[in-house]
Amino acid sequence: MPTSGSAAVYRYFPGALDKETLQCLLVGRENLLEDMLEELDRASRSGTPRFFLLAGDRGAGKSHLLSLLYHRVHDNLSGRITPVKLADEEYSIFRASDFFLRVLEEMGVDTSEIVALGDDHLIRDAAVDTLAEAAAGRQIAVFVDNVHELFNQMDKSEIRALRSIFQRTDLFSVVASAPSLFPGISEHDEPFYNFFRVFHLRGLEPAEAKELMKRVARLDGNTTFIENFSDYEPGIEGLLHLVGGSPRLAVRIYETASIAGTDDMGAVFFRMMDEQTPYYREVFRRLPGQRRIIFDTILSADTPLTPKDLAERARLNLATVNAQLRRLEADGYVVSRPMRKRTSYEVRDRLFWFWRAMRRPGGRDRVVALIEFLEAWHERPAVMEGKPLQEPSASYAAGKRADALAAIGKAHPGDPDEEAQLVQIALDLARKELLDGNEANGLSLIRAAYAHASRVDPDTARRITAGFLKGIVGEGEVSPVRSAVREIIASGGAGFEGFLKPVADAVAIIEANDTRLYYTRLQPEERAVVAGIVRAITGSDELVPGL
Repeated sequence: MPTSGSAAVYRYFPGALDKETLQCLLVGRENLLEDMLEELDRASRSGTPRFFLLAGDRGAGKSHLLSLLYHRVHDNLSGRITPVKLADEEYSIFRASDFFLRVLEEMGVDTSEIVALGDDHLIRDAAVDTLAEAAAGRQIAVFVDNVHELFNQMDKSEIRALRSIFQRTDLFSVVASAPSLFPGISEHDEPFYNFFRVFHLRGLEPAEAKELMKRVARLDGNTTFIENFSDYEPGIEGLLHLVGGSPRLAVRIYETASIAGTDDMGAVFFRMMDEQTPYYREVFRRLPGQRRIIFDTILSADTPLTPKDLAERARLNLATVNAQLRRLEADGYVVSRPMRKRTSYEVRDRLFWFWRAMRRPGGRDRVVALIEFLEAWHERPAVMEGKPLQEPSASYAAGKRADALAAIGKAHPGDPDEEAQLVQIALDLARKELLDGNEANGLSLIRAAYAHASRVDPDTARRITAGFLKGIVGEGEVSPVRSAVREIIASGGAGFEGFLKPVADAVAIIEANDTRLYYTRLQPEERAVVAGIVRAITGSDELVPGL
């Protein structure tokens, strides 16, 4: 049975978990696990080694899957395979001989006599011979987390020696992980080019991330979270749009929401981002001067940038920018988006952009606006407090727009609940008019609504606005959405421009019938949000590319 208690979940060290807990927390990768286990089984039967690489961003679940696969091989295939799992971080492997000595150590074989040989070539050959003897006819499957770090520590000649032994002996299979395809396996002149079969770990879908949270809560004995999950769910869904499908961050959302709730999603998110500060600062420290300038220019931009854009903003010549971009992409910091004659670049780690934006006033405003939109967009329809409305609602039911406008105009300002109800009624009427094709009537009702909105709590005004637009979006017509957004911004003030940017962007993409706009005017964290609105308006995936 999985271990209960808060210590059951190690965000940065899943190898410490027992196999039952690892299995319990496996969500969305069950088929991949079975496919890899089956491949290793076939390899052991045929005598043909396998070399797998799990590629995925930080927190994608690579170490989790690697650890669970190790346990499954140990339990199910130990008659033909000896599984050996190296440490998550191996700081002392600089030579091929170091690698094979570490494998021997993990198998419990004394290496003192081998090391005493002195000469490195003799040590390496003796270690391999000893491994073959210890395996006793079985294959050795070596599980290596963060293999890119291992390759960075080793000279090319040592890496070449490692591959030579793998090919010559047919004794070893390797299951490795890395955040992305790195130069040691992706460049043509590298010894391990085209050597690994790569499995890219996709992010969890929202339903999968929520299931993972519930499983963690059960391990923690957190019955309150499970019983009240529907109360947490709107805020959780908004946060998932921001952080993507990272299992680690899904667990962090659960932990934070369990303590602080999700009433203030912005505070929860900013707290999560602030926790990333030591890592992201270290990334900047590792980058040399020109590369750091270019990377920070990409991070600081509101949209992806072309090399020409970067050269102008960073005040570097184009040839230098292109050379540094190639290195940044090879090292996994940025990703290129070729589009006909234009190629733009953006940061690979979507949370890095958020973290950097939080440290710039303009960027912070944009992040806050997106969070406020997601909070409102995923909120369930609010139940307005106070006395039920009589005259305005009756007029609306009877379709008497003029009578409703008169009632709204005669309302006495001051009661926030009454003001909010009047805004709601005016927008309900506006929706009907816009969808019936009466644009002038609809826009006049929007103006009437936002004459009162300035006296309504801002959070309430945003929720009402989002609910109004969702009602129009769901009808599948782009023209009423465009007209409504423009009038809200004109009547409600500049604060609504940033708040409604995702809806305005969705309208622009539909009207231009151009999916390239996802990559020329939107940052990665905005695309899924906008794509969802595009899908809701059009009722299809035609303008929703693989994001």
